[in-house]
Amino acid sequence: MSKNGLVLFQTPDVVVIATGFASGSANSKTADMIQIWLLNRHMNPVAARKVGADDTVCFDCPHRNGTCYVNLGQAPLAIWKCWDRGGYKHWAGDTSIFEGRKVRFGAYGDPVILSTDMIEEIANASSGWTGYTHQWRKHTAYKQWLMASVDSEAEAREAQADGWRTFRITPTPIWSRSTSKLPQKFKDEIVCPSSEEAGRKTTCDQCLLCNGSASKSTRNITIAAHGVGKKKLNTTI
Repeated sequence: MSKNGLVLFQTPDVVVIATGFASGSANSKTADMIQIWLLNRHMNPVAARKVGADDTVCFDCPHRNGTCYVNLGQAPLAIWKCWDRGGYKHWAGDTSIFEGRKVRFGAYGDPVILSTDMIEEIANASSGWTGYTHQWRKHTAYKQWLMASVDSEAEAREAQADGWRTFRITPTPIWSRSTSKLPQKFKDEIVCPSSEEAGRKTTCDQCLLCNGSASKSTRNITIAAHGVGKKKLNTTI
């Protein structure tokens, strides 16, 4: 039985798993954060993507077309397999396990699957969090804790007008390391400080700017396309 993860809850189609309790995260960008994963119960995430069953956890996210930054064949697949063989205990509801820890809501999958009550309880117990949703038009109650994931200036302005802080993806070619050019960002945006293009000035667990409208900051965040879907994403943005 793994000491590094817990099943937070299950629905008929989704299992929600938190990892990083024992050994932290291997993600060098996010660093030492508890990661919350939302996975299809009926098939592993690689298979679910192939047949379109990833809509159970990603809904109508535009990056289900192969532009998602998450490598499903790595951590999501390993975590699903561990759960499938009974490798995780079930959470008893004690939020003290999150005390003193940073939490990442939605390492894969959209965190609006969690109730606002659960997100609030975990966030309040933690020492900080990050989170993102592409469901910002439908689930406005989550803006206190999550960033609106947007893919254009028009979407950013729409979400901001509704009270969201935004996290906007831009094409990688705009961020040219060879010419040291900074991105085409708006006046109310900053470049993600833990991104490659910003020089990896910090890590997500230290920055914590992506924590919704609860943040002391009113700035929005932008980042270059990255991860396994970067090449395809650059042709679609």
